[in-house]
Amino acid sequence: MLLTALVFFIILSILVLVHELGHYAVARAIGVDVEEFGFGFPPRLWGRKIGKTIYSLNWLPIGGFVKLAGEDEEESQKSKVKSQNKKQYFWARSKKERSAILLAGVAMN
Repeated sequence: MLLTALVFFIILSILVLVHELGHYAVARAIGVDVEEFGFGFPPRLWGRKIGKTIYSLNWLPIGGFVKLAGEDEEESQKSKVKSQNKKQYFWARSKKERSAILLAGVAMN
């Protein structure tokens, strides 16, 4: 019984990692900055910043996340961004590009 639960947990963790990797890969390919790629849920156990992205391993090893630049920006922040830098933000991309990023996780599974 314990072995079955452990195997299930490992397989689920791999599926989540692959799912989040799909979001990450497509966002980077389109040109959207990725602020953090995390395995597990915070609080952060370990993290390393490489380029503009923090790669983190978190305390609760169930799940994961990709934090995209501009994913939850407020309208007031959008107006402050210079026009030349807007393309690195999720909200500044076309609906087609945003859909591709969101659907990439499902496609990878």
